[in-house]
Amino acid sequence: MSAGGDLASRVASLLACAGVEARPASTGAGAGAGAWPQGLFEPPDVAALHAAVDGLALPDGTLILPRGEVAQATAWLVEDRSLDWPDDLLVVGEREDLVIVLDLDVEGARAGGGVLEVPTDGLASFQRVARTVVGYLERRLGVAGAEAASPEVRAREAAARRDLPALAGALAEPMYPGAERQTAHAALTLGALLSERGDEAALDAFARSVEARVAAAPRGAAAPERLAAWRACEIAAREAGAEAIAAACAARARGGG
Repeated sequence: MSAGGDLASRVASLLACAGVEARPASTGAGAGAGAWPQGLFEPPDVAALHAAVDGLALPDGTLILPRGEVAQATAWLVEDRSLDWPDDLLVVGEREDLVIVLDLDVEGARAGGGVLEVPTDGLASFQRVARTVVGYLERRLGVAGAEAASPEVRAREAAARRDLPALAGALAEPMYPGAERQTAHAALTLGALLSERGDEAALDAFARSVEARVAAAPRGAAAPERLAAWRACEIAAREAGAEAIAAACAARARGGG
C-alpha cells in the first residue's frame, strides 16, 4: 500500500469512529477547502485529512479547523495575545482550554516539530503530544494501532510503568524545547532502573537528568539545582541497592560535575 493510500485508510478509520462529526470536503473545481497558509508546506497527513473533510469534531470536544481557517485563526491569536511565535506554528484546532498547534519546524530547530497542546492562559507553554495531526486524532479516539505518541508522552508513560526498554527508546529521541523537567524525571527513572541492574550506564542517565534540571532552573540557580539533582540521583541509586553508583553520584555532587 502506498504512503498516500495508507494515510487515506487511516483517515477513513478516524471518520468511521462513533461520534466523529465531519464537514465534507469540497470537490471539483476549487477543491481543497480553502487556502493553506501561504509559503508553508502542508504535511501529507494533513493533506490527506483535508482531502476527506473540511474540519471535524470529536466526541471529547476536540475541534479541528477547516483548512481555510488555519491562517486566519493563527494570525488572530498571535495578534490578539501579542505572541512571539515562529511563523511555522499554526493553530489547527482546540479542546476545552487548550489550543492545538501544528509545529512545522521548517528549519529543524525544534526536534522535528509535531502537534502541540498549549493552554489558553499560557500560550508559550508548549507540550508536544504527537508527531502528526492524524496520529494525534488516532490517540484521542483510541484507534487500534494508533501512531506512536511524541517521545515526551512516551517517556512519561514508560516512566510511570517503569518500563526500561520503552523509556530508553523514548529518551533516545530529541525532546521538544521546554520539556526539560519531563526529561529530567524520565532520565532519573531510567537511571534508577539501570541501577537496579547494577548497570553503570545509570550514571549517563543520571547525568542527563541533572543537565535537564539545570537547563530548566531559573537564572542564577544552576549551581544549587545541580547539587540537588545529583543528590536526587544518589538517593535513587541507593534505594535501588547500587551503592557504587550512589557513591559516584555523591562524588559528582561534591565536585559540582
